[in-house]
This record gives sequence, structure tokens and C-alpha cells, in this order.
Amino acid sequence: MKYLITVIVLCFPKWGNTQQLFLIEDQVTTDDTKVSALLIKTTNDFDEAIDNYKKYVKEEYDLKVKKNNSTTYMIEMVELPHLSVKRGDLYNYLYQTDSANIMAFSFRLGYDISINTEEYPQEMQEFRKFIVGYMEYHYHAHYMKLIDEQRKIMDQAVKELRQNENKISSIHKKASSLDKKYQKETDELKKSEISSEKATLESEVEILTEKLPKQRQKVSDLEEVISIFKEELNGYHQEISSL
Repeated sequence: MKYLITVIVLCFPKWGNTQQLFLIEDQVTTDDTKVSALLIKTTNDFDEAIDNYKKYVKEEYDLKVKKNNSTTYMIEMVELPHLSVKRGDLYNYLYQTDSANIMAFSFRLGYDISINTEEYPQEMQEFRKFIVGYMEYHYHAHYMKLIDEQRKIMDQAVKELRQNENKISSIHKKASSLDKKYQKETDELKKSEISSEKATLESEVEILTEKLPKQRQKVSDLEEVISIFKEELNGYHQEISSL
């Protein structure tokens, strides 16, 4: 693990930036054995990343991921013709650094044998496509989840805003009706009661109106957050497409 982290820091001193993904091949040490692997930067939540990885291999390849321990996952005896003519184990290792979360993928044909560019150039090229496909799947799922969450909050905020606006409009109509009633009324006591009722309505409108700017700002802020998430997703899509 120390070897892996050192390599990453040396190769990507600024990789903590939001829009800076990578897909590199390197040696990683696991179980006292060095194997060739493809390394990627993933999102901050490993649980989410693994969950999306499980969904990706299930939906795209009908494979099931097995958990070895808290940092290692594998798919046993994988037979993917586009990766290798041989059956092998597809490993996924999780590493956490101060800057980001790293996922390493290794297709192992034996205990200390794994495909690499030098010995298995064609297989490694296809393996990269497999990982790029996962990255596309994961980042899309990650951002769609964030966007959906914000949309639900925004829908509720819009609902509350509309309810407030409708209530203000309804009170204005009621106040207008009281004005007409007041003009036709000749009994002073009843006129006083109407005036008192109207004053109460006006006070209620004032309270509700004071809420409008904050409610509208909240909706606007949420719209901006959603827009930012969409821009970030598009940015990641472009980055992943170029890997």
C-alpha cells in the first residue's frame, strides 16, 4: 500500500482537484505479492463506489462481486473473452490517501501473474475499456443520485413557495370582499368588526410576504446546485471519454 501511495503522489501532485481523473497502470502490493493493476481516482464514498461496481458488472456482464475483506473485492474465475482467453480472478483493491480515494483493478491469471501491457497488450487494452466503462457508470450514477436528491428538496421548496403565494392571493381576495362588505354596511359595530377582521388578514399577509424572498432564494439556490452538478457530470464524462 505504501508503494502505491508513493507512486500516485509522485505522478499526480495535484490530483486532489475535483475535475482531475486518471487511469494508470502500475504495480501494487497485496498479500506480499506485487501485481499489475489499473488505478483510478474515485469518489469520496467507497461504499457507493463498490455498490456501483457491483451493479455495473452485474448489469453489463452478469457477474457477482465477492468481498474478501474491507479493502479487497474479487470476481472469481472470470471468463471474459475480450479480456483474456484464460479464466482468471478479477480483483479490486481500495486505497485511501489524504487527497482522494483510489481503486485498483487487477486481472490475475495466477497467484503472482496478472495481465499487463508488456506481456498482454491486447488484453490490457480491453481491460482499460472495462474500467473506463465502470468509471462512466459510477460517475453518472453518483451525480444522478445527487441531482435527484436536490430535485426532491427543490420540488418541496417550490411547493411551499406556491402554497405561500396562493395563500397570499386568497387572503387578498378575502380582504377585497371585506372592503365591499364594509362599504355596504351601515351598522357601525359590524363595520368595526369588519375592519378588525381585515386588519388581521393584512397582518397575516405581511408575515407571509416576508417569507417570499427567502423561499424564492432557496429555490434559486437549489436550481444553481443542480446546474453545477450537471456541469460537473458533463466535465467528468468528457474526462473519462479521453482516458
